[in-house]
Amino acid sequence: QARLLDRPVPDGGYSGDYIAEIATEATARAISPEPVALSEFGVEWVQRRIQEDLARLDVRHDQLFLESSLYAGWDEETMAKLASLGRVAQHDGATWFKSDSGKDEVIIKRDGYPTYFWSDVLYHRDKFEKRGFDRVVDVWGADHQGQIGRVREALAVLGIDPSRLAVLLVQLVSVKRGEEIVRMSRRAGVGISLKEMLDEVGPDAVRYFFLLRSADAQMEFDVDLARRQSSENPVYYAQYAHARLANVLTFGAGVSAQPALGRLDSEWELELMRVMLRWPDVVREAAEAREPHRLAFFTDELAAAIHRFYKNCRVVTEDAPLTAARLLLSRAARTTIGSALGLMGVAAPDRM
Repeated sequence: QARLLDRPVPDGGYSGDYIAEIATEATARAISPEPVALSEFGVEWVQRRIQEDLARLDVRHDQLFLESSLYAGWDEETMAKLASLGRVAQHDGATWFKSDSGKDEVIIKRDGYPTYFWSDVLYHRDKFEKRGFDRVVDVWGADHQGQIGRVREALAVLGIDPSRLAVLLVQLVSVKRGEEIVRMSRRAGVGISLKEMLDEVGPDAVRYFFLLRSADAQMEFDVDLARRQSSENPVYYAQYAHARLANVLTFGAGVSAQPALGRLDSEWELELMRVMLRWPDVVREAAEAREPHRLAFFTDELAAAIHRFYKNCRVVTEDAPLTAARLLLSRAARTTIGSALGLMGVAAPDRM
């Protein structure tokens, strides 16, 4: 509003280029500077930009859920249920959830606004009771770890088995450009956005790099490394392995001899087969543990085995039976690394 009316940004107000962009577009579309109209436009603008960025990453949501929908009667019904169970208290001008831990939790602040904790309780009750989910997996920032037990306690009080809620905690990401760590601050409007990352390194590198660390590990996104076309760049290294095999298979397409599979006995061929044989277990274990980084770790290992095989075992030679066997191994390796890249949403190019 301050930007629309050419006024100074108030102390503590958000700044940054994206605020200026919202103001510019609001002016162009003759949006009223009144708070309600402007906030509705701002929400629509931010939501549209988020969806555009996620579409570039091939991330889709089946349903977009508005927090405001929780405060159309569902909040009152839930509050009444908690009150009937003796779990609501009023003191210090606020409304509290009475916890068995002895540390009560504010649900409605003195100014009448709900807390994040209250919205979490309402949202998860909606998901379990209204929408009938059997299990819910949330992804939260590590700074919200202390909230997990409180939300689960509230769900248990409401008659929902808290074990049905699983929460994965993820660490914050730092971004490195050259030797500099980019300082991130949403309020100050500084840092690097997902859109900028996608513009600089592309969706394949963004997806792969984010999968290279477990959720609970600190991550440093090195922009320069993600752009580098060398073996130091893990996504380039994996894609190049796929492209190499595709090229070999094209070159050897005319070979029709009976494969001499028993002659695939070099250390590099055997290593490649051993790595590939682990793929089904890697997929199953990654799914069971909810740890998709295992796919990226395996892909790194498989790419290295492919490159060693390619370097030390000439595939297409005058020895037709051995050539046919190595082509068969190359085809299997190409299928495996293509599946791994595909499961991570990363392209598997035939040429680079």
